Amino acid sequence: MNYVINEINRLSEKFGEEFNWGTLSNGSTYVNELQKETDMSVYNEIKAIARSYSSDDVLFILDNNIYRIYHMTYSSARKSGYPVFIEFSDGMEAVGYITKQFIEEYCQ
Repeated sequence: MNYVINEINRLSEKFGEEFNWGTLSNGSTYVNELQKETDMSVYNEIKAIARSYSSDDVLFILDNNIYRIYHMTYSSARKSGYPVFIEFSDGMEAVGYITKQFIEEYCQ
């Protein structure tokens, strides 16, 4: 998790205000929202560690080993399969995805 936080902070310094992701010192609001939107009872620990400023995407780490970016719906009604997420094999892959997405959308 520290790798991810350090890399997102490094990318923020590298790209400046253009970079659309930032780390969260307290992600409890996003964790609470995720638990409203979908059943997360199978996980013992859920942490929100970063968020996109240009979309409703939030990077979570589940049980200290599953990295997922959830697209939050901010809907009070739980729906099967919502919110949509992308799962990564590790933090390095998650940072790679965030970097690639930013470069493709904002640096071309």
